[in-house]
Amino acid sequence: MQKKNFKSASWDIYDSTYIQVIYLQNGKEFTGYSKRTGFAEKNDKQALLINWIIRMHKAGYLDESWPDTRRKVYNIEYYINHHPIKKIILSLYYKYYECLDSKWGMSNIRVIEFLDTFYNILNSGDPQKIKSLYVHKKTRYNDPFDLSQRRFITQKSLHEYCHRMMENNTFTQEQSLSFYKNYIEKYPFKNH
Repeated sequence: MQKKNFKSASWDIYDSTYIQVIYLQNGKEFTGYSKRTGFAEKNDKQALLINWIIRMHKAGYLDESWPDTRRKVYNIEYYINHHPIKKIILSLYYKYYECLDSKWGMSNIRVIEFLDTFYNILNSGDPQKIKSLYVHKKTRYNDPFDLSQRRFITQKSLHEYCHRMMENNTFTQEQSLSFYKNYIEKYPFKNH
């Protein structure tokens, strides 16, 4: 069986979380999707979008000093994909961005914080620092109480995590019980 080639796979217009539309200054526009057919999309949707924006900068689309004028953008828009409907969430320009859905922005604060940092770096004149913002697959959880995404597959692994945090004096017993209760409430486990 041949290994699938990611770059030659078509865009998955149905199961992509995000849609990107690049509007070029020469009048052309390009539409892309966050997922390719036959390949998995990153589970962390905020990291998915953050890394996509960084790749657009690396490719010259958000870099005003990029020498290839064919990549000069007017703006790049990002949408939530509810095929066939798309809902605009962000519009990125060379010097600033607009969050066009405040409810989405409030629930995706990591993306908004990233964009603030991204544009501070862009406007400081040292774009080489942008690559340090890339979210790597093995990123550790900085906040031990983070409930923004499912982190435990089994109730036993959650229990062991809370117990280890108490042993390491990271959690008090009350904090551990509260985190355990809140996690199960947000991400219920199936009874076996």
